[in-house]
Amino acid sequence: MKKYSLLFLFSIAVHSYLHAQEKIGAEVYNYFKTTPAIQPIIHLQSAKNWYAELRYNYEDAETFSLYGGKKFTIGDDKFSITPMLGYSIGKFNGASLAFNAETEFQQFFLSSQTQYSLATQKNSQSFFFSWSEAGYNVCDNFYTGLSVQYTAQKELNEFKPGVLVGFSFKNILLPVYVFNPFQPGRSFIVGLVYEYSYKKKR
Repeated sequence: MKKYSLLFLFSIAVHSYLHAQEKIGAEVYNYFKTTPAIQPIIHLQSAKNWYAELRYNYEDAETFSLYGGKKFTIGDDKFSITPMLGYSIGKFNGASLAFNAETEFQQFFLSSQTQYSLATQKNSQSFFFSWSEAGYNVCDNFYTGLSVQYTAQKELNEFKPGVLVGFSFKNILLPVYVFNPFQPGRSFIVGLVYEYSYKKKR
């Protein structure tokens, strides 16, 4: 029942945001050799830079997470940071403090997603997670770079460096990641990202 409450709150956000100019996007990541395999994400950004994000299977398997915050930009949108608060329900139950950060300079770009999630039930464990990327836009339809994931949870400290390549067509991105590429335990992630800018008809 609580999961459906998060979906209801997110649907209200969708309805209110679609009365002004803003962006709506969807992301799906397929993790190979890990469980869960598929992680869908939907995000919204209003004309005044309010931001909402709905995740599934991200914090843990069979877990819904709803995040909300505001995006702040500096220098003609060349640098942005989005602090957020979130709450998760499912196999992981807890509250999260998170932020997304992005910047670009000419053909180079940097991005980072960082969160600390505090468990609210005994069957869940608090954790810290960060996913950072540094890349170069080779041309309009292709980019490449490096990516790092770091997870800290109880006795676990996992650092996973990786490489990425990405293809783009209009407002569709297809990123491909290989983490620990030179080790036997390497993992692969393939994503599909779509973003649409909506303008209210007057």
